[in-house]
Amino acid sequence: MDIRKLPVQQGLVWFRLAIDLGSKNPRAVFGAALLLISTLYAAVLLMALVLSLLVGGEAQEGQPPDMKLVMLVALALAMLIIFLVPILLGGLMHVIREAEAGRPVRARDIYAPLRSEHGQKLAWLGLVQVALAMLGGVLAIGLAGGDYWRDYMKAAEVLAQHGTPVLGEPRHPGLLFVVQMTFNYFSSALLLYSIPLMLFSNRGVVPALGAALRAAVRNASANLLAAGLFIGALLVGALVAGLVASLLAVLGGLIHPAVGALLATLVMLGFAITALVLVTGAAYLAWRDTFGDPAAPPPVPVPVHHLEA
Repeated sequence: MDIRKLPVQQGLVWFRLAIDLGSKNPRAVFGAALLLISTLYAAVLLMALVLSLLVGGEAQEGQPPDMKLVMLVALALAMLIIFLVPILLGGLMHVIREAEAGRPVRARDIYAPLRSEHGQKLAWLGLVQVALAMLGGVLAIGLAGGDYWRDYMKAAEVLAQHGTPVLGEPRHPGLLFVVQMTFNYFSSALLLYSIPLMLFSNRGVVPALGAALRAAVRNASANLLAAGLFIGALLVGALVAGLVASLLAVLGGLIHPAVGALLATLVMLGFAITALVLVTGAAYLAWRDTFGDPAAPPPVPVPVHHLEA
């Protein structure tokens, strides 16, 4: 598979284009992001409901809950949510792709991968993420030291009890930071590249992961520039959204506390939807420019003589 070598400035192009994503069909794009969040939230509520019924039902019978059964059900439901994440992200990329190409698309088309053979295979990326998370945990424990993580858990318990936690230093703090940042970059790139490779380029799991890894190495400069821009923008956006939500909560609370809570929730939900569209759309743009997409418009070159705000 041909992997294009992109200039570092292409990260700025992705950032600029991602801000305008959804302008051609905002109802479909942002509605799809809302459906993604709602679907995952409903899955979490279902998990909590099933576990509460399982524990509460045995308690009413005067028997202690079977913790093995509870853990087994919790694991099964958690895996269901993990499987859903790459499928829904692929569905959002599908909606963004269709909207950017000017083709008719609706918000509920986010569920289109569930009806596709390639989309259903995206669930395997959930297991890949679980394996990467376990590997990352092993690396972190090895570099920080077992004593640090035991102290960290104790500090978390003290903090939960409104105490003042005391946390020691990891064994290799500098190396730990570098390894974690590098690991987070590659694990994120593997997921965000593999989804469109499997869904749009018809690649299997292993070939998609291999191509995603090569693309993450070949275009690391452009990817890292885009990542830095998006992280900075999201941090600023989160700060502004938090301030606006707090202000609306106070003003709405003058009418009724429920009104203030509702207004604050809507602001934070709007920020979450926007952030989801930006990050997922940027991943689609990166795949399109790196591997090519015959069904999409040609990539936009970056202007090298000036920056446009």
